[in-house]
Parts: sequence; structure tokens; C-alpha cells
Amino acid sequence: MVLTEEETAIAKFVVNGLKNVEIAEIMGYSEATVKKRLTVIYKKMNVFNRLQLITKFLSKKNISAQP
Repeated sequence: MVLTEEETAIAKFVVNGLKNVEIAEIMGYSEATVKKRLTVIYKKMNVFNRLQLITKFLSKKNISAQP
């Protein structure tokens, strides 16, 4: 599945080492919303945690993860 523009932005923030609370502040969401969106991203990318997300995101995008 393809990530939406918003999901891609969240994934890039994760790749760059931001915590959920930091992502929430930047995007104007609650921390709970970021967690829910990450769950959707994990399912779409068939991963189970942040490390797997980072590895798979970078390998698929083959780019630097600048937000």
C-alpha cells in the first residue's frame, strides 16, 4: 500500500529520530493521534516497530528522509 502525504511526513519524522510527542507538536495533533497514525503506517508497511519502519522506509524510498 502507498502511504499518504501525511503518513509519509510522519514516517520521515520517525526516521529522523523524533518522538511521538515531538511529531504531535509539529503536526498539530495529540500524541494519541500520532500513535494511531503510526499503527496505520505499520500495517501498510507490514512492520511491527519503529526500527523496522525506519529500515523499510529508507530501503523503499532509497532517499534521505528529510521532512
